[in-house]
Amino acid sequence: MEQAKKFKITSVKILISGVLVATFAFSSLLSAFAANDRYTMGYLYSGTDVQQIEYVNQANHALDTVSPSYFDIQEDGSLKLNYLSPFFIKSMHEKGIKVVPFLSNHWNRTAGINALDDVESLSDQLADYIEEYDLDGINVDIENVTHEQRDSYTELVRLLREKIPADKEVSVAVAANPNNWQTGWHGSYDYTALARYADHLVIMAYDEHYEGGEAGPVASMDFVESSIQYALSKTTADKIVIAVPFYGRVWSLDDGRIAGKGVSSKVIQKILADCKATVQYDEASQSVKAEVIVTEADGKYTVGGNFVLQPGRYVVWFENDRSYEEKLGLIEKYDLKGAGAWSLGQEDTSIWDRYEEWVNGDETDAGDPPSATPPQPEPPVLPEPPVPPVDDEAEFEPPTETPFITAYIKRDYTSVSVYQNPNLRGKVIAALSAGETISVRESKPGVYQVRLSDGRMGYLSATYITFEKEPETPAPVPPSQEYFLHRVQPGETLWKLAQQYLGQGSRYTEIVQLNGLTSDRIYPGMELKIPGASEEPPVKPEASYQEYTVKRGDSLWKIARKYLGSGSRYTEIIEINGLKSETVHPGQILKLPVS
Repeated sequence: MEQAKKFKITSVKILISGVLVATFAFSSLLSAFAANDRYTMGYLYSGTDVQQIEYVNQANHALDTVSPSYFDIQEDGSLKLNYLSPFFIKSMHEKGIKVVPFLSNHWNRTAGINALDDVESLSDQLADYIEEYDLDGINVDIENVTHEQRDSYTELVRLLREKIPADKEVSVAVAANPNNWQTGWHGSYDYTALARYADHLVIMAYDEHYEGGEAGPVASMDFVESSIQYALSKTTADKIVIAVPFYGRVWSLDDGRIAGKGVSSKVIQKILADCKATVQYDEASQSVKAEVIVTEADGKYTVGGNFVLQPGRYVVWFENDRSYEEKLGLIEKYDLKGAGAWSLGQEDTSIWDRYEEWVNGDETDAGDPPSATPPQPEPPVLPEPPVPPVDDEAEFEPPTETPFITAYIKRDYTSVSVYQNPNLRGKVIAALSAGETISVRESKPGVYQVRLSDGRMGYLSATYITFEKEPETPAPVPPSQEYFLHRVQPGETLWKLAQQYLGQGSRYTEIVQLNGLTSDRIYPGMELKIPGASEEPPVKPEASYQEYTVKRGDSLWKIARKYLGSGSRYTEIIEINGLKSETVHPGQILKLPVS
């Protein structure tokens, strides 16, 4: 039974005492189960390849995809390739599990900003590595950049979708945003635009309370549900994967030395088993709170990577079976694509006993209610009487079936997933491109069956199709528009040229339209028309500034908050002073922008 999902059985024959009673498609037998087979993934951050294989094995075949930490962004924005284990990749593929590594700047804002300054080179490198190492896609997890990088972030995902084969995954880990914040870190994620190019968004539905902040649940029910509702206001349910934490956080109740350090669920269980603890389930947040007393005799417990809990009193917030069931139940409530987790190896492995049930929804109430009448013995099945000969001249009317009709993928969507099941979740069997001509027929309201070019059948949402062919190219630019000519140099991209001459990279589409380009790729030596009357880039007005001497305890964020009105404007101080890092020193003289 463990490998049941891997077997291909086309039909079932039922025999009683050697008599054939019925033959039917096996797919119909499994439809009730397949309909709820949602997407499940888990991040892998620590451990050797052998340990990581064991982490996956502990999941009891619940995972479709794993995302190991193979791609890091360095301070200067360059890509660092971590050890990619061919042994691990091969082992996962033999289990039918996809390997979709994640790209991370590990919260380093400078690294993230520098990487997004050259998305063309970064996307080229990633696409090449994915092909070279037989990987199944990429999960982009660039965090702690700001709304100023929003367009560049989207452009990176667009380029990755363009350069990586359509049958491979491109997904994005996005900050949970229950409060609809549009500036700072949360503002870097344009949910709508990202979902247009990505297969799905993985909402990091955790760290509601975080290291350095006040004690509280890592992911309360209201926090998770509000984050889902925000996402649904920006994109469709089949584009949303909700990720839960396999860790908790701990705060000291005595001296504040430990304030929200992360601690794995495994370690939490050991602490509760060894130490004096009061555990309560918080109904309001649907989370678990434990107050514990650690003594010298209890042993050593490491949290936050390398901090050892000293004897004293602590409060720990974490998840258990009940809280996971409540929060993962939101996937069925909102009909989301599936679930993710940070990170494998941290969990209490007993959760895997019911994890798929929580993600896919409890099927015990499916179908007809149980009858109050005691079961009656069934009559014996008798062989059917012989079928009389068919009269060749008799009129035969085949069963009527809705014919397939021609449709088109809307040009707003670069990649559209085709699902194996009509519920539009679970296994994706193909991806269709913008403008592609397809044959469809309605399966149920809002869902169409599509016949693929290789003869396979799948399903897709009506959202993505149109029955009228859309124009292949944008409307031509009026001939009267002024322009000048630019010869493309090595390393240049349309995005960079738009930044240089038009002031904003996202205006590259104006260059595409003016030149009648059919793709975003340009080559050295190509002559392009650039909108505008002058070859000189727009001149920025000379900024006026005041001088400020750094005091002890200052940071760029604090200075920006005090003198510029918002800490998020600290990047303006970096730019005007030509700083290479965010570190400042007492006595250092800084220029501060003056409005």
